[in-house]
Amino acid sequence: MLRNYIMNNSFLRNGGLLFGEIDNYPNAPGNFTPYFRYEIGPYQDNYTLYFRKLPKQKLYYNYIFLKLWAYNPQDAIKFIENHYADYPDKKDFLLFLKRQLQHRATGLKKGSDRLSITTICLDWVEEELNSLKDGQRVIAYNQFIRQDLTFIIKNELQQIGSPSDANTAPSVESLADRISSGLQGKLDSILENTESKIMALTDKYETSNIQLINIALKDKLIGLFLCLRDLAGKPSRKGKTTDSLFSNMDLHDIAQILRTHFAPYKGIKIDTVERQVYKVNSNFRSENPAYPELSKALQKYFFNS
Repeated sequence: MLRNYIMNNSFLRNGGLLFGEIDNYPNAPGNFTPYFRYEIGPYQDNYTLYFRKLPKQKLYYNYIFLKLWAYNPQDAIKFIENHYADYPDKKDFLLFLKRQLQHRATGLKKGSDRLSITTICLDWVEEELNSLKDGQRVIAYNQFIRQDLTFIIKNELQQIGSPSDANTAPSVESLADRISSGLQGKLDSILENTESKIMALTDKYETSNIQLINIALKDKLIGLFLCLRDLAGKPSRKGKTTDSLFSNMDLHDIAQILRTHFAPYKGIKIDTVERQVYKVNSNFRSENPAYPELSKALQKYFFNS
Protein backbone atom coordinates (compact mmCIF):
# COMPACT_ATOMS: atom_id res chain seq x y z
CA MET A 1 0.00 0.00 0.00
CA LEU A 2 2.78 2.46 0.94
CA ARG A 3 4.65 1.77 -2.27
CA ASN A 4 1.51 2.31 -4.35
CA TYR A 5 0.96 5.65 -2.61
CA ILE A 6 4.57 6.74 -3.26
CA MET A 7 4.57 5.61 -6.92
CA ASN A 8 1.37 7.57 -7.57
CA ASN A 9 2.81 10.74 -6.05
CA SER A 10 5.25 12.27 -8.55
CA PHE A 11 7.20 14.22 -5.92
CA LEU A 12 7.71 11.24 -3.61
CA ARG A 13 8.32 8.86 -6.52
CA ASN A 14 10.99 11.05 -8.12
CA GLY A 15 12.66 11.65 -4.77
CA GLY A 16 12.69 7.94 -3.96
CA LEU A 17 14.15 7.04 -7.35
CA LEU A 18 16.72 9.83 -7.14
CA PHE A 19 18.09 8.72 -3.77
CA GLY A 20 17.78 4.99 -4.48
CA GLU A 21 15.15 4.33 -1.83
CA ILE A 22 12.77 2.69 -4.31
CA ASP A 23 13.12 0.95 -7.68
CA ASN A 24 10.90 -0.06 -10.61
CA TYR A 25 10.04 -3.50 -9.23
CA PRO A 26 7.02 -4.37 -7.11
CA ASN A 27 8.03 -5.18 -3.55
CA ALA A 28 6.30 -8.55 -3.60
CA PRO A 29 7.69 -12.02 -2.84
CA GLY A 30 8.46 -14.17 -5.87
CA ASN A 31 8.80 -11.26 -8.30
CA PHE A 32 11.97 -12.59 -9.96
CA THR A 33 13.17 -14.98 -12.65
CA PRO A 34 14.49 -18.16 -10.95
CA TYR A 35 17.76 -18.51 -12.84
CA PHE A 36 19.19 -20.37 -9.85
CA ARG A 37 17.21 -23.22 -8.30
CA TYR A 38 15.72 -22.51 -4.87
CA GLU A 39 13.56 -24.21 -2.24
CA ILE A 40 11.55 -23.07 0.75
CA GLY A 41 12.78 -24.94 3.80
CA PRO A 42 15.72 -25.51 6.16
CA TYR A 43 19.23 -24.99 4.87
CA GLN A 44 21.13 -27.95 3.41
CA ASP A 45 24.77 -28.25 2.33
CA ASN A 46 24.34 -28.38 -1.44
CA TYR A 47 24.15 -25.97 -4.38
CA THR A 48 20.42 -25.17 -3.98
CA LEU A 49 19.34 -21.79 -2.56
CA TYR A 50 17.25 -22.16 0.61
CA PHE A 51 14.85 -19.60 2.09
CA ARG A 52 12.55 -19.73 5.11
CA LYS A 53 9.77 -18.20 3.00
CA LEU A 54 9.28 -17.02 -0.56
CA PRO A 55 11.93 -14.29 -1.03
CA LYS A 56 11.60 -10.88 -2.59
CA GLN A 57 13.59 -10.05 -5.69
CA LYS A 58 16.51 -8.22 -4.06
CA LEU A 59 17.04 -10.92 -1.42
CA TYR A 60 16.93 -13.69 -4.03
CA TYR A 61 19.46 -12.09 -6.41
CA ASN A 62 21.79 -10.96 -3.62
CA TYR A 63 21.86 -14.42 -2.07
CA ILE A 64 22.96 -15.99 -5.39
CA PHE A 65 26.20 -14.04 -5.24
CA LEU A 66 26.71 -14.22 -1.50
CA LYS A 67 26.60 -18.01 -1.83
CA LEU A 68 28.83 -17.89 -4.93
CA TRP A 69 31.50 -15.82 -3.17
CA ALA A 70 31.54 -18.22 -0.20
CA TYR A 71 33.01 -21.00 -2.40
CA ASN A 72 36.59 -21.40 -3.54
CA PRO A 73 37.17 -20.73 -7.28
CA GLN A 74 36.77 -24.37 -8.34
CA ASP A 75 33.54 -24.93 -6.41
CA ALA A 76 32.19 -21.54 -7.48
CA ILE A 77 32.28 -22.76 -11.09
CA LYS A 78 30.66 -26.06 -10.07
CA PHE A 79 27.91 -24.08 -8.31
CA ILE A 80 27.18 -22.13 -11.49
CA GLU A 81 27.37 -25.23 -13.71
CA ASN A 82 24.88 -27.04 -11.46
CA HIS A 83 22.23 -24.34 -11.94
CA TYR A 84 23.15 -23.73 -15.59
CA ALA A 85 22.38 -27.38 -16.35
CA ASP A 86 18.85 -27.00 -14.92
CA TYR A 87 17.88 -23.73 -16.60
CA PRO A 88 16.28 -24.32 -20.03
CA ASP A 89 17.27 -21.08 -21.80
CA LYS A 90 21.07 -21.27 -21.77
CA LYS A 91 21.70 -17.93 -23.48
CA ASP A 92 19.35 -16.08 -21.13
CA PHE A 93 21.09 -17.62 -18.10
CA LEU A 94 24.56 -16.68 -19.36
CA LEU A 95 23.59 -13.11 -20.23
CA PHE A 96 21.94 -12.65 -16.82
CA LEU A 97 25.04 -13.96 -15.06
CA LYS A 98 27.44 -11.91 -17.19
CA ARG A 99 25.61 -8.63 -16.58
CA GLN A 100 25.16 -9.29 -12.87
CA LEU A 101 28.83 -10.20 -12.40
CA GLN A 102 29.98 -7.15 -14.34
CA HIS A 103 27.68 -4.89 -12.32
CA ARG A 104 28.70 -6.32 -8.93
CA ALA A 105 32.41 -6.35 -9.80
CA THR A 106 32.45 -2.53 -9.86
CA GLY A 107 31.74 -2.44 -6.12
CA LEU A 108 34.37 -5.00 -5.10
CA LYS A 109 37.77 -4.16 -3.68
CA LYS A 110 40.77 -4.76 -5.94
CA GLY A 111 42.73 -7.82 -4.94
CA SER A 112 39.86 -9.25 -2.88
CA ASP A 113 38.82 -12.91 -3.04
CA ARG A 114 35.36 -11.87 -4.19
CA LEU A 115 36.74 -9.94 -7.16
CA SER A 116 39.02 -12.85 -8.04
CA ILE A 117 36.11 -15.30 -8.03
CA THR A 118 33.97 -12.84 -10.01
CA THR A 119 36.71 -12.55 -12.67
CA ILE A 120 37.07 -16.33 -12.91
CA CYS A 121 33.29 -16.73 -13.28
CA LEU A 122 33.17 -14.04 -15.98
CA ASP A 123 35.84 -15.94 -17.91
CA TRP A 124 33.71 -19.08 -17.63
CA VAL A 125 30.62 -17.23 -18.87
CA GLU A 126 32.51 -15.86 -21.89
CA GLU A 127 33.76 -19.33 -22.78
CA GLU A 128 30.25 -20.79 -22.54
CA LEU A 129 28.79 -17.98 -24.65
CA ASN A 130 31.40 -18.63 -27.34
CA SER A 131 30.63 -22.37 -27.26
CA LEU A 132 26.93 -21.61 -27.53
CA LYS A 133 27.51 -19.38 -30.55
CA ASP A 134 29.65 -22.07 -32.21
CA GLY A 135 26.93 -24.66 -31.64
CA GLN A 136 24.26 -22.37 -33.07
CA ARG A 137 26.40 -21.74 -36.17
CA VAL A 138 26.82 -25.48 -36.73
CA ILE A 139 23.05 -26.07 -36.42
CA ALA A 140 22.26 -23.20 -38.78
CA TYR A 141 24.85 -24.46 -41.25
CA ASN A 142 23.47 -28.00 -41.21
CA GLN A 143 19.93 -26.69 -41.74
CA PHE A 144 21.13 -24.58 -44.67
CA ILE A 145 22.82 -27.58 -46.34
CA ARG A 146 19.76 -29.79 -45.86
CA GLN A 147 17.28 -27.19 -47.17
CA ASP A 148 19.48 -26.40 -50.16
CA LEU A 149 19.88 -30.08 -51.07
CA THR A 150 16.15 -30.70 -50.73
CA PHE A 151 15.43 -27.82 -53.10
CA ILE A 152 18.01 -29.06 -55.66
CA ILE A 153 16.75 -32.67 -55.58
CA LYS A 154 13.12 -31.63 -56.03
CA ASN A 155 14.05 -29.45 -59.00
CA GLU A 156 16.00 -32.28 -60.60
CA LEU A 157 13.08 -34.69 -60.16
CA GLN A 158 10.71 -32.22 -61.77
CA GLN A 159 13.04 -31.69 -64.74
CA ILE A 160 13.33 -35.42 -65.45
CA GLY A 161 9.59 -35.85 -65.11
CA SER A 162 9.53 -37.79 -61.86
CA PRO A 163 6.35 -37.48 -59.84
CA SER A 164 6.53 -35.01 -56.94
CA ASP A 165 3.46 -36.09 -55.00
CA ALA A 166 3.12 -36.52 -51.26
CA ASN A 167 4.60 -40.04 -51.40
CA THR A 168 7.79 -38.76 -53.02
CA ALA A 169 8.39 -35.95 -50.50
CA PRO A 170 9.45 -38.20 -47.59
CA SER A 171 12.00 -40.03 -49.78
CA VAL A 172 13.41 -36.69 -50.97
CA GLU A 173 13.74 -35.51 -47.37
CA SER A 174 15.45 -38.76 -46.40
CA LEU A 175 17.86 -38.53 -49.33
CA ALA A 176 18.73 -34.94 -48.43
CA ASP A 177 19.41 -36.00 -44.84
CA ARG A 178 21.78 -38.77 -45.97
CA ILE A 179 23.67 -36.55 -48.39
CA SER A 180 23.98 -33.61 -45.98
CA SER A 181 25.19 -35.93 -43.22
CA GLY A 182 27.95 -37.35 -45.38
CA LEU A 183 28.82 -33.95 -46.80
CA GLN A 184 29.12 -32.45 -43.33
CA GLY A 185 31.75 -35.05 -42.38
CA LYS A 186 33.79 -34.29 -45.48
CA LEU A 187 33.59 -30.52 -44.90
CA ASP A 188 34.69 -30.94 -41.28
CA SER A 189 37.67 -32.99 -42.46
CA ILE A 190 38.61 -30.33 -45.03
CA LEU A 191 38.39 -27.56 -42.43
CA GLU A 192 40.47 -29.60 -39.97
CA ASN A 193 43.21 -30.18 -42.54
CA THR A 194 43.13 -26.55 -43.69
CA GLU A 195 43.46 -25.29 -40.13
CA SER A 196 46.43 -27.59 -39.49
CA LYS A 197 48.17 -26.39 -42.67
CA ILE A 198 47.59 -22.73 -41.79
CA MET A 199 48.96 -23.32 -38.28
CA ALA A 200 52.06 -25.01 -39.71
CA LEU A 201 52.57 -22.16 -42.17
CA THR A 202 52.26 -19.40 -39.56
CA ASP A 203 54.58 -21.26 -37.18
CA LYS A 204 57.38 -20.94 -39.75
CA TYR A 205 57.23 -17.14 -39.41
CA GLU A 206 57.09 -17.10 -35.60
CA THR A 207 60.73 -16.98 -34.55
CA SER A 208 60.31 -17.37 -30.77
CA ASN A 209 60.71 -20.93 -29.58
CA ILE A 210 61.42 -20.72 -25.85
CA GLN A 211 62.09 -24.14 -24.34
CA LEU A 212 61.10 -25.15 -20.83
CA ILE A 213 63.86 -27.15 -19.12
CA ASN A 214 61.26 -28.85 -16.92
CA ILE A 215 58.06 -29.53 -18.85
CA ALA A 216 56.25 -30.22 -15.56
CA LEU A 217 56.35 -26.47 -14.85
CA LYS A 218 53.96 -25.61 -17.71
CA ASP A 219 51.04 -24.86 -15.40
CA LYS A 220 53.20 -22.74 -13.11
CA LEU A 221 54.24 -20.66 -16.12
CA ILE A 222 50.55 -20.03 -16.83
CA GLY A 223 50.10 -19.15 -13.15
CA LEU A 224 52.86 -16.55 -13.46
CA PHE A 225 51.09 -14.86 -16.37
CA LEU A 226 47.80 -14.95 -14.44
CA CYS A 227 49.50 -13.29 -11.49
CA LEU A 228 50.94 -10.58 -13.75
CA ARG A 229 47.51 -10.06 -15.31
CA ASP A 230 45.92 -9.35 -11.91
CA LEU A 231 48.81 -7.32 -10.54
CA ALA A 232 47.94 -3.94 -9.03
CA GLY A 233 49.26 -1.71 -6.26
CA LYS A 234 47.84 -1.75 -2.74
CA PRO A 235 44.94 0.62 -2.00
CA SER A 236 46.00 3.95 -0.51
CA ARG A 237 44.52 5.39 2.66
CA LYS A 238 42.06 7.40 0.59
CA GLY A 239 40.71 4.23 -0.95
CA LYS A 240 42.39 4.78 -4.29
CA THR A 241 44.65 2.28 -6.03
CA THR A 242 47.77 2.60 -8.12
CA ASP A 243 47.67 1.65 -11.76
CA SER A 244 47.49 -2.01 -12.70
CA LEU A 245 50.45 -3.47 -14.58
CA PHE A 246 48.31 -4.07 -17.69
CA SER A 247 45.32 -2.02 -18.78
CA ASN A 248 43.73 -5.01 -20.48
CA MET A 249 44.86 -8.63 -20.55
CA ASP A 250 42.52 -11.60 -20.71
CA LEU A 251 42.90 -15.38 -20.85
CA HIS A 252 42.91 -15.36 -24.64
CA ASP A 253 45.93 -13.01 -24.63
CA ILE A 254 47.82 -15.36 -22.29
CA ALA A 255 47.02 -18.32 -24.54
CA GLN A 256 48.29 -16.42 -27.59
CA ILE A 257 51.57 -15.53 -25.84
CA LEU A 258 52.13 -19.15 -24.81
CA ARG A 259 51.35 -20.59 -28.23
CA THR A 260 53.42 -18.00 -30.08
CA HIS A 261 56.56 -17.99 -27.96
CA PHE A 262 56.82 -21.18 -25.87
CA ALA A 263 57.77 -24.52 -27.43
CA PRO A 264 55.41 -26.77 -25.39
CA TYR A 265 52.41 -24.91 -26.84
CA LYS A 266 53.55 -24.39 -30.43
CA GLY A 267 51.51 -26.30 -33.01
CA ILE A 268 48.61 -26.73 -30.61
CA LYS A 269 45.21 -25.26 -31.49
CA ILE A 270 44.55 -21.97 -29.73
CA ASP A 271 41.28 -23.18 -28.20
CA THR A 272 43.16 -26.13 -26.62
CA VAL A 273 45.68 -23.73 -25.06
CA GLU A 274 42.82 -21.49 -23.89
CA ARG A 275 41.16 -24.44 -22.14
CA GLN A 276 44.39 -25.19 -20.29
CA VAL A 277 44.76 -21.54 -19.24
CA TYR A 278 41.15 -21.54 -18.08
CA LYS A 279 41.71 -24.75 -16.07
CA VAL A 280 44.77 -23.32 -14.33
CA ASN A 281 42.93 -20.07 -13.70
CA SER A 282 40.15 -22.01 -11.93
CA ASN A 283 42.39 -24.27 -9.83
CA PHE A 284 45.81 -22.71 -9.38
CA ARG A 285 45.00 -19.92 -6.93
CA SER A 286 43.13 -22.11 -4.47
CA GLU A 287 45.41 -25.16 -4.70
CA ASN A 288 48.86 -23.54 -4.72
CA PRO A 289 49.77 -21.84 -1.41
CA ALA A 290 52.73 -20.10 -3.09
CA TYR A 291 50.42 -18.03 -5.33
CA PRO A 292 49.65 -15.31 -2.72
CA GLU A 293 53.36 -15.03 -1.89
CA LEU A 294 54.22 -14.66 -5.57
CA SER A 295 51.59 -11.95 -5.93
CA LYS A 296 52.97 -10.03 -2.92
CA ALA A 297 56.55 -10.28 -4.21
CA LEU A 298 55.61 -8.99 -7.67
CA GLN A 299 53.52 -6.22 -6.12
CA LYS A 300 56.51 -5.10 -4.08
CA TYR A 301 58.82 -5.30 -7.12
CA PHE A 302 56.61 -3.29 -9.48
CA PHE A 303 54.87 -0.89 -7.10
CA ASN A 304 57.10 -0.79 -4.01
CA SER A 305 54.07 -1.62 -1.91
